[in-house]
Amino acid sequence: MNALLKDVGLINKYDTMMNGVFSTGDLLRLFGQNTPVLLYRRIRILEEAGILTRFSRGFYVTANFSSEVLCGRINPESYISLGTILAKALLIGSQPVKAVYAVKTGRNREYRGAGLTLVYMGISQKLFFGYTVENGIRFARAEKALLDTLFFHLLGYSFSFNIYEDVDITRLDRNLILKWLKQYRNPRFISFVKGYLDDRS
Repeated sequence: MNALLKDVGLINKYDTMMNGVFSTGDLLRLFGQNTPVLLYRRIRILEEAGILTRFSRGFYVTANFSSEVLCGRINPESYISLGTILAKALLIGSQPVKAVYAVKTGRNREYRGAGLTLVYMGISQKLFFGYTVENGIRFARAEKALLDTLFFHLLGYSFSFNIYEDVDITRLDRNLILKWLKQYRNPRFISFVKGYLDDRS
């Protein structure tokens, strides 16, 4: 029991600093436990006590974890985008709080756990741009989030919002969108985006 209380104290001490997200490596350093069997035994006890919840292989979360931080830590080579950013920028209504959408290079990936779904949409390396970094997490500019949304819409993906009726583009920088649009070099997509913008101007 004393060991459990000590581990709970360590988790509580660093919970805010870690935004409620702990990798196995974080816990190894936190506990000073170099024996894998003993480390996972301590983690399992914390899970049984409701202190930690396993999200995916190698990552655990506490009750008030940051879904955005978790998204960035599971795949550091990604940026949060699509409906998550459009909602954050108040360009659409509420985005489901139990999902975070991000963009990465390569294939699509999806992770589920702790009542949350992380969706990573895959693009080519040349289209991996248009984001800023805040506290180590990459966030798409709203203009890039719109381009990402339209790009995947044209590929046949559907979203929880209607791209034609639910997106307020009046506060977006149209010139920036058109500047970034040149990097796609896809005549069909370029024509689609220009028509989309013209219809709402």
